[in-house]
Order: sequence, then structure tokens, then C-alpha cells
Amino acid sequence: MTERIPNLHAVVLAGGSGTRFWPLSRELAPKQFVSIFGGVSLIAQAIERIRPLVEESGIVVLANDRIASEIKGHLASQPALAGVRIEHLCEPTPRNTAPAIALAAAYLVRVDPDALMIVLPSDHLLEDGDAWRRVVRVACAAARHGWLVTIGLEPTRPETGYGYIRTGEPLPGSGEEGVAAHRVERFVEKPDRAAAERYLAEGGFLWNSGMLIARADTVLAEIEAVGGQHLVAVAREIASLPPSDWTGERARARFAALAAEPFDTAVLERSARVAVVPARLGWSDVGSLLALELVAPPDERGNVLIGNVVDVDSAGSIVFSSERLIATLGLRDALVVDTADATLVAPKDRAQDVRLVVDALKARGAREVIEPRTCQRPWGSWTVLAKGPGFQVKTIQVLPGRRLSLQSHAHRSEHWVIVEGEASVERDGETLALAPGESTFIPAGMRHRLANAGQTPLQIVEVAVGSYLGEDDIVRYEDDWAR
Repeated sequence: MTERIPNLHAVVLAGGSGTRFWPLSRELAPKQFVSIFGGVSLIAQAIERIRPLVEESGIVVLANDRIASEIKGHLASQPALAGVRIEHLCEPTPRNTAPAIALAAAYLVRVDPDALMIVLPSDHLLEDGDAWRRVVRVACAAARHGWLVTIGLEPTRPETGYGYIRTGEPLPGSGEEGVAAHRVERFVEKPDRAAAERYLAEGGFLWNSGMLIARADTVLAEIEAVGGQHLVAVAREIASLPPSDWTGERARARFAALAAEPFDTAVLERSARVAVVPARLGWSDVGSLLALELVAPPDERGNVLIGNVVDVDSAGSIVFSSERLIATLGLRDALVVDTADATLVAPKDRAQDVRLVVDALKARGAREVIEPRTCQRPWGSWTVLAKGPGFQVKTIQVLPGRRLSLQSHAHRSEHWVIVEGEASVERDGETLALAPGESTFIPAGMRHRLANAGQTPLQIVEVAVGSYLGEDDIVRYEDDWAR
């Protein structure tokens, strides 16, 4: 069993929208929910990877309030995380990573004055195992001596999409089995191809992973040392409040007035106490849809074909199908990503520009930017089958032993038809037992709840009718997952 590192708390940053990963990611189902890389979502992988090393109650997920409930529900639906204690916190408003990390540090100092914090992205792929744990232990040892420590990945190719770190001299006494912490000589912005090739040939340059390990009080002290006294003051002020008040009007106003800066440029590039631990680990920031090349090996013509795909005479292309048959003919260096409700077709060399498509869709008010047709919930899932003016048809699946929240809707009524399984339906305090073929009606404003009373998945068809059908038209009175 892996030994926990005393006072270590993980802060998983989960506020990103993943616009470069559309249509596989949406605003309410962002990139960290994607599970095609190994069958488990990226955020669940991040938590599983660090969980053996942190204190038993040492996992904090920091998100913005728009997706906080979605993240909480998503993690509650992950079997591997059953029983794991996770503290869900909401930043008052999105202001990039410098304010977010300052707020997390101020919170941890309050709950554990000796807290070590490891700040992790929620949407990266990273090799797990002994080598990873060794790197974390070495980083924590350096952090206890007052260093801001980042993890640098040893480059395997001349990558132009990552920032780099130039390593300096090793820190005395910081090593373990060939892993050691070094001073950071300098940070380097994303290079052009020639510079990336030179870095690879010279050695001593690492990919910047965006991870941070430090004492929480050191984080605050170093922010102040580089001129961020106001940032620390605001972070301490908000962290002194109950987390439920962090999204209150005053906290939002105070936090919104802070500069929206990355922690790297605001602090790490200006501090004299920054170290890096070189790591030889498989890693990807899953920064664009080109990361789909990691899902399957290429065929003899260099195509990566994933899902229900038939190709004739294409080369160097990525084709992904989540469900439907996709047939391609004669493509060259193309990217095709098909989901149940949206399809993207682009040249591979424009993969970083997918956010331009997202911007265009937002401008026309497209719902396909907000959420996918199928959404996972801690109790099961739902899928939109049809939608038109004033109506929506869904299938809803509820897992055995699970139930939805006790809730009501202001703007829509719902008609439920049981397709498979045993349903228990609560309607304004009355409980009905329904079998396949039976149905019930839920008027607007009625308190209601659906539960699976059987041993197999419950499936129903829901027809909703009303003037507004958004998922935010919901008032929860009781909820097993405290959403």
C-alpha cells in the first residue's frame, strides 16, 4: 500500500471549458469529463492518480459555479471514486489560475496550517505508477524547504505546443532513486520548430506540465514577495468565509476585480524560489483533438480510425465516431469527429482553431455548445431524442438503488412512461409503483422524485412540455448527492 505524504492536499483545478475539444466537450460536459482515454474520465483519473498519496480528506476540487454541480454529479457517478471524500469548492468567478491558486492556498492554510498543496489540472493524461509517486515525494521534500516546485516532463520530440523550463543546478539533498529537484533557470514560451529542435538536442529543457507543489503558506508568501499583496488579502478574506458564501455578491465583486493572470506568469516567472523536478513519464495536456491519436494505433496509411468508421483510400487522417457509421473517402490529413448531435470536419493543421467554431456557434445561440445529447448523472443518465418549440423527448436511465433528487420545475410539465424496470414515483408526497407500460403525469410546480425500485436498470421515456426546457429550471429540495 502506498504511504500517504503527511499534510499533502490535492487541489484539482476543474474550471476549464475545453473549447478546443468540441464537439467531444461542451460547456456543461467539459474536456475533463471525456472518458475515451482509457474508459475513465480525465478528472477521475487525476483524482485516482493522487489519491493514495494525500491525506484521507485531502482532495479539493475547485471549479466555477456554472459547472460545479455537473462536476460533483459526474464524480459521484464514477464507481472507482465511491466512498472517496472530496471537498467541492467554487471560485467566486473565473479569473485564471493565479487567483484560483491563491484562494485554494488561503483555504488550506486555514484548515491545515502545515498544508502542502499539489495543484493538478483535471484534463491531462499522465502515467501512473512508482515513477509518478517518486516524483511527487521528491517535489514535496523540496516544497517543505520553502520552494515552489513544478514538475517538468522530459521531452520526447520537438514539441511547439508546450512551454518549456530550463533546468538549473540540483538542490542539495533532494534526490530519490535518480530523481532530484533543480532550481529553475528560466521559463520559455512555446517555441517555433527550430527552437524546439535545439532544446531537444541540447538537453536541460523540460515541458512545463502546469503542476505545482508547495506549502500553502509559501504560495501566499511568494505571491506577496512578487507584489501580489492585494491578491493575497482578497484570497484570505474570501477563504475566511464558509465555502457556501464564496459565490455571494460581495465575494464575487472582490474576486472579479482581481487581475485574470496565469500563476506561471504572475508568480513562478518572477519568484526566486522556484524549483522543478524532471520526470520521465508519459504525459499529454490533451490540448486539441489531435490527442485522439493516442486512442488507437494508426493503420498502414497513417489513419487513426476510432469507432464505427469505414475508410477508403484516406491517409494521415483522424476519424472518430461515437455511434453512427462514418464513411470517409480519399481524405488527406483531415480531422473528422462525429457525436450524436454535432460533427466537426477540419484539416488537422487547424485543430488548434476549433475554438473559432465554438465562438461562431455561441454567436448563433447553438445549444450544441452547452451540453451533449447524452448526459451522465450520479443516478444514471439521460439522452435527448427529439426537441422542438415547447417540447422535448428524453430517455432516462436510473441505476439500481439510485434515485433523482426531490425537485420541481417552474416552466414545464413532464409525462413519464416506464419502458423497463420497476419505478417508484413520488408526487407531492404520494408514492406510486409503476411497471413497464404504465405512466404518470407531473404538472409544473409539483414536487416529484423518480427512483429505481428494482434490481435492474430502470428506463423511462419522458415527454416535457413548457415555455422553457433548460436543465437549470429545477429546484432541489432533497438530493442524495448534495447538489
